Amino acid sequence: MALKYFIFDLDGTLIDTEQAILKTWQQTLNEYGYTYLIDEIRCVLGVTTEIGLKKLGVIVDNDYTNKWQVNYSKHAKETGYFEGTKEMLLHLKEKGCSVGAVSSRSKKEYADFFSGFGFETIFDKVILEEDTAQHKPEPEPLYKYMELVGASKTECIYIGDMPSDIQCANNAGIVSGLVTWNGAGVVCEEAKMIFNSIDDVLALV
Repeated sequence: MALKYFIFDLDGTLIDTEQAILKTWQQTLNEYGYTYLIDEIRCVLGVTTEIGLKKLGVIVDNDYTNKWQVNYSKHAKETGYFEGTKEMLLHLKEKGCSVGAVSSRSKKEYADFFSGFGFETIFDKVILEEDTAQHKPEPEPLYKYMELVGASKTECIYIGDMPSDIQCANNAGIVSGLVTWNGAGVVCEEAKMIFNSIDDVLALV
């Protein structure tokens, strides 16, 4: 397997954002009269806000996204790289691999909450919510990424932490990789590869 393009999800894969995201959903939904325990809203992880709202079956107004982003800014300081993930990205680049990201985050969220991670000096390309009409688990975000970097399916792997990431990769016809280093306990039998540690990824190059 000659993998050259390593594409990553952000939340829960490279960056530890789970609790910040769940607390934000809990707080914002509470403003609309909904009370949820943290474990009851895990279905929103790894998908766009629109899809998350549909999964929960809640009714909100057009200001929900703005309120969510305001609330998330209160918890964003709790986020950071998982141990070793930044070094992993840099090592992949040193080995001549292309490194990028496909995320369900909006461009505003990416600018507001991820600017401090130095991705602009690491990633060759980033695909965000507005870049495609369809979103994970549909394959369009990965198709867009491959188109922009000129990659073929056989050269790519998409690594994430949620079933929607694995389904996106499988639907796009590229290698799917599930990380378990985040301790979330997610299981997805559809994943072609499982990465229990940073070293498992680096062993591919």
